Amino acid sequence: YVLKGHIAVSSAVFPNGTKGHLLDSFARAALWNGLDYLHGTGHGVGAFLNVHEGPCGISYKTFADEPLESGMILSDEPGYYDGSFGIRIENLVLVVPATTKYNYRGRGSLTFTPITLVPIQTKMCREVVGSELEKQGRQDALQWL
Repeated sequence: YVLKGHIAVSSAVFPNGTKGHLLDSFARAALWNGLDYLHGTGHGVGAFLNVHEGPCGISYKTFADEPLESGMILSDEPGYYDGSFGIRIENLVLVVPATTKYNYRGRGSLTFTPITLVPIQTKMCREVVGSELEKQGRQDALQWL
């Protein structure tokens, strides 16, 4: 479920002017059959070793909630923790312009492109993830798995 959420965020396409808290549920949706995590899904990443940098983030909280703009760098890090142990998948993504079929009122769209790709142990991925990617037409992500 964590991997599904990670893929959902990293492949999201959203209108210019979208704030990060609106994308948080993309990461949590696969868990929301009784599961969740208590941290934000992502945060801005900047310079001078300031790991959690505003003005943007992806979280159910609206603490750093400026609209996402092309050129911003964020983390994509959903997780799940059951007791003492858990899982979190984290990569950094860059906000970039998206090419879409339509451009409602000239608003434009954005998406993410990966900056880092943390290796994922594919033997531990359930077959459900692959079939879900296939259903979504995400052949690129399916081949990556």
